[in-house]
Amino acid sequence: MGTAPLAGSSVTTTTATQAGRGREPDTFWDDYGYLLAAFWVIFLIFPALSIANSSLALGLSLLGYGLIGCFAVIYLLAFYRFRDRLGAHYAGNPGAWLPFLLLLGVALAGIPLLGANTVSYGPFIISYAAYLLSRRAMWWITALTLVLSVYVALASGQLESSIFLLGMLLVLAIINPLNTMLIRHGSAEAKLRVENLMLMEQERMARDVHDALGHSLTAVGLKAQLAERLLDTDLAAARAELQHINALTIEAMDSIRATVGGLRRTTLAQELLSARAVLDDAGVTAVVRGDAAIVDPPRSAALSWILREAVTNVLRHAHATTCWISIEERSMSIEDDGDSLTGSHEGHGIRGMRERARLTAARIVITESVHGGTRVALSW
Repeated sequence: MGTAPLAGSSVTTTTATQAGRGREPDTFWDDYGYLLAAFWVIFLIFPALSIANSSLALGLSLLGYGLIGCFAVIYLLAFYRFRDRLGAHYAGNPGAWLPFLLLLGVALAGIPLLGANTVSYGPFIISYAAYLLSRRAMWWITALTLVLSVYVALASGQLESSIFLLGMLLVLAIINPLNTMLIRHGSAEAKLRVENLMLMEQERMARDVHDALGHSLTAVGLKAQLAERLLDTDLAAARAELQHINALTIEAMDSIRATVGGLRRTTLAQELLSARAVLDDAGVTAVVRGDAAIVDPPRSAALSWILREAVTNVLRHAHATTCWISIEERSMSIEDDGDSLTGSHEGHGIRGMRERARLTAARIVITESVHGGTRVALSW
């Protein structure tokens, strides 16, 4: 009697290969899983050979071939119909029961023509149950198929010629549950990866919006205070500050749009110029040592955000009179002589600085400055 290994026997290799390449585990299986089923349909040649080697009349032989063809079509259509859910759910696919019953009907209809060779459909039946039906149905159908196959082999006196088929059924009874378990684990891991990516993107958005708005609103607040003081003494200067506030709000809106679009890119040199300007507006002396141009471009963007957040913290919380910014080829530091932030609760801004440092493989240390304030030091 012939046998028919089924689609599931290649699942483990396929899944492992995709995972090793970093590809989403369900992409290949969703698109091409049913083709693996199509490949194994070639093993339906065994019941076809049984008919060819029999003494059936031509009409009955054609009927037998037709039943085998119907079995193949139903089998393939079912795998194609549920190709995005093969083995992925404990509950299976409720809609897959009708094709399964049709397969059983076709197999039973062929008993008068195939006789004991009807059990050649066994591997297809148990694999269909494993990948398209529920886990409980898989175990019951696998067990019943094995018992019936052994009974038919014994009752027909063809036990010796059925060893290969029975061995294949036993192998599939072991492999199919393992493969479906791997598929489910792969699907769960893929779902977790997607959720993690979404969470990372949400955190990135929150961090970028916080950095952009925090800095801009701090500058706007300082400009507004300055304009208010100038209203009674220098209207022209007050008007200039108000115009600057308007420019800052436009810049902030553009920054938010760029951040939302994932397009925001600021170099360290650009941010250094902005930091000096906003510190000067706040009456804080900026002492800058080093050249931002010596920092490699891939790291420059992340360091610019860290510089922005550190300067914003100086303006918001430190009440400092001087801010020192030092930039070297493999390090950067920002420190002030105001109120120290060390030991206080870390807010979103400091967590954002740590995360950006981590993403650029830099080490960040936030300690008390020798000048009495806070020191943010990075090295890479």
